[in-house]
Amino acid sequence: MLISLQDTGRAGLRHWGVPASGALDWLAHSLASRLVGNAAELASLEITGPGARLHFSELTIISLVGADLGAELDGQPIALGRAWLVRPNSELSFNQRRHGARCYLAVAGGFNITPQLGSQSCLLGAPWSGYLAQPLRIGDQLSYNQPDLSIAGRSLDTTSIDSSQSLIRYLPNRRLANKIQRQFQAQTWCISSKSNRMGYRCAGQALAAPAKPVRSFGVVPGTIQLPPDGQPIVLLADAQTTGGYPVLGVVIRADLPKLAQRLPSEYLQFQPIGLTLAERAFAEQLNLLKANFELEPLILGTPI
Repeated sequence: MLISLQDTGRAGLRHWGVPASGALDWLAHSLASRLVGNAAELASLEITGPGARLHFSELTIISLVGADLGAELDGQPIALGRAWLVRPNSELSFNQRRHGARCYLAVAGGFNITPQLGSQSCLLGAPWSGYLAQPLRIGDQLSYNQPDLSIAGRSLDTTSIDSSQSLIRYLPNRRLANKIQRQFQAQTWCISSKSNRMGYRCAGQALAAPAKPVRSFGVVPGTIQLPPDGQPIVLLADAQTTGGYPVLGVVIRADLPKLAQRLPSEYLQFQPIGLTLAERAFAEQLNLLKANFELEPLILGTPI
């Protein structure tokens, strides 16, 4: 069970070697935040898989968006995509994974967590202490601000968000041999158990990695590296800021949420796409946020 505080990440620090971190499914986090009236830079809880039980000692309003992990409030099922009133001494449990991998829980007013380097996001193993360097554990307590009760019952239609697809679109590196790209695209890759928030390791028939060494250069979340063993690695939010492996391409920003909703032992297939279509797909997701809340989301990093 992995539960951590995540927002939109740390901007402008990659040249110091500080990863952006932040929610792996930025769209689900943004929608959950907007539902309870929060700005996206306020952290939500990124809950990976079922099994968690959370006790609320004070009145608040919550929303859940992302994976369906069989959430129940005081034993009664509650739906995704709605602002729910939570009374004191209530318990929220996640009992069964139905689809997706990560559910985002936002509380109205946000959590009382001091930002580190401009963000409330947890970066596992970071040098700072507290909840921003480690996942939540049994007995941990988080305080939150008083909610605006008028937003209770607010809802949105999440049916247009399909996180179940295993087809991931990417911008291919045209400098890499066409043969390697074709082999990469033709395969169905299994997400290895050695995966984490730094990156997904893909297991399959090994690709022939170029023998010529590559100098280290800047990388971003979504970069698909090709190490010497021929098993691709898709970098995620907590990944390092530079790398020296050849690059197959970069997963488009619009498909990072789909990637985040897959777990080890599940499968991925990669489809090349052009820059224009990548930008259009991202714009459609931004329009989803604007249509529901008439507000621009705070999205950090590259727009593709």
